[in-house]
Formats: sequence, structure tokens, C-alpha cells
Amino acid sequence: MAHSIYVRKIGEGCESSWKTLAHAIQTRSEAVMLARRLASSYPESGADPFKRVFWFRDRTGLHEIRASPES
Repeated sequence: MAHSIYVRKIGEGCESSWKTLAHAIQTRSEAVMLARRLASSYPESGADPFKRVFWFRDRTGLHEIRASPES
């Protein structure tokens, strides 16, 4: 089953809808690894194991990034 990577802006009363960042990734482990690497490319980043998402902060604010099966 193919997987996608989704990203959204959160925080400060703002929670945008998920946007597709990448799709047609062959395995879940590959999609999770890519999402983790994308988040960790920012100096301020981490993981939320309870929500199964990674997060990062850039000049525009706080974002979540996740890997999920394609619908």
C-alpha cells in the first residue's frame, strides 16, 4: 500500500487542514523516515509519539508532519 506525507500549520489559534507534501511512497517505514528527516532538518523539531506525528518550527510558526496510507 502506498503512503503519503502530510503537513499542516498549528498553534496560536490556527490549525490548518493537512496538505499533501509527497505521495506514492512504497512503504510505511520509508514514509515515516522521510517525514522524520524533513522535520529534523529544522533546528527546532521533535516527535509526538501519542499523536504519531513529527513537528518543526520555522519562521512562520509551528507545523506537524505525518506519514499515512493514501486514501
